[in-house]
Amino acid sequence: MQKYHKVDTFKRENLTHLVLFNSGSSIQDVSKIVGRYTDDVKNASMVINSYLRKGEFVVFDLTRPENDLLAIRLRFDTPLNLQKEIMVRQKHKEKSASTNE
Repeated sequence: MQKYHKVDTFKRENLTHLVLFNSGSSIQDVSKIVGRYTDDVKNASMVINSYLRKGEFVVFDLTRPENDLLAIRLRFDTPLNLQKEIMVRQKHKEKSASTNE
């Protein structure tokens, strides 16, 4: 297991898939990777980290365009729509805030 930013450039440029597990993924690594897929890096990283903390793993298929639903997957078979997940997360946050008032 190697940190993403420490992988030499040749290997990084020739990767086809990247798999993140809870044990080897720092917040910085996740942020660098998801920056390719969204402008909302902070919230996207939080979404991915929430899955990693639950023991799930996330697959980035680097052969697919960034806007392809299968470019980011939860496990190998479930598309992970970051924009949708971010919106759900924000709605949940707003609901919690209004409940606490």
